[in-house]
Amino acid sequence: MASFLAQATSAFNEAKESVTATAESVGASLTEAQKTVAASTETVTTSLTDAGATVTASVETLQRSLTDAGETIAASTETVKTEAAAAPEKVTNVSAQARDVVDNAISKGIEGAKSWLHGFEEKKTDISSKIVDAATKVVAGASSSSTTVASRDVPISTDNQPLLTSERGAETTTPWWKNCCGVLDLLKTSTTK
Repeated sequence: MASFLAQATSAFNEAKESVTATAESVGASLTEAQKTVAASTETVTTSLTDAGATVTASVETLQRSLTDAGETIAASTETVKTEAAAAPEKVTNVSAQARDVVDNAISKGIEGAKSWLHGFEEKKTDISSKIVDAATKVVAGASSSSTTVASRDVPISTDNQPLLTSERGAETTTPWWKNCCGVLDLLKTSTTK
């Protein structure tokens, strides 16, 4: 009886040590996953902060471009007014010059806006790729941690039997997957009986 109790105590202690080791392993895996998630969160936060700074700088550049265009238009208007007052006989030429100046100023404003939008699109693509990379790392870290924990001590069933079996012995039929999960074979078999 004493040897039985000693064996039971030994078996219990071995099981206890195994459970303790498994718990420690799971704890370490969870700690690694938390570290990965924290690092990825920091990367995403940094990317978003950089994006905000880029957008702010782009808006400031656009505002400066629009201010410069306004100043150019104002200066051009003053030049046109002076020339028109000084030489009424050249009104036709001044009108054409004013139109050219205004067209030029508008063209510069449009080019500045296009340049700003192009820069913004480049930054958006860069930020999107950083976010996708960070998310991929989070998913990869979490899935590898869960795979290592889940792959231990999980029995795999070897009893994968088909849901419908054919009652015809040696006679070959169309595979069940070609007949809507074997329903047509089942109907064909039931009508021939």
